[in-house]
Amino acid sequence: MRTSERDDMAVKICITGPVGSIKAEALSRIIEMLQKDGLTVQGVLVSEVVENNKLVGYSIFDISSKKRAVFAQSGIVSRVKLDKLGVDTRVLEEILIPSLQKARENADVIVIDEVGKLENLTKSVQKEIGETLRTEKPIIVTLHKKSRNPVLQEIRSLEGVRVFDITPINKNIMPFRVLRVLNGEEGAA
Repeated sequence: MRTSERDDMAVKICITGPVGSIKAEALSRIIEMLQKDGLTVQGVLVSEVVENNKLVGYSIFDISSKKRAVFAQSGIVSRVKLDKLGVDTRVLEEILIPSLQKARENADVIVIDEVGKLENLTKSVQKEIGETLRTEKPIIVTLHKKSRNPVLQEIRSLEGVRVFDITPINKNIMPFRVLRVLNGEEGAA
């Protein structure tokens, strides 16, 4: 499918699921498949930093520039918290804001991983995510299934949104279903 046809669709895909790696694995596979199809995928990925089987931080990764930085960890003193970890809002904003701005300009498909965790950390991050969600480009976001964050309802209310709930049973077929939706080959779920 040509990029201009994709832009007209402006499909918004929300992948929800339990805490753990299956959302990240599926998202990684989707990105890989889109790039293999020659599409420009930009945006941000969030990863847990785990030491001795304990969550000690979160890092953010800019898909386009390949920049990665830890923005939340136990050693950071901050009023802003993410899962009881201090957040260095400057580090988060330095990667997320330019990444999403560039994605809105240049990407064929935009990715925002763990949008519910990031959405309310700072007003600037909230503004960038909001502007990106309203863009007329295909977007894939991930969100924790049990999130009480109102951003899930906000995403669901956007035009063209498809929500996929990933489970250990459907995790292998999910990337293919998402690609079919992005290609306009599959109707409402």
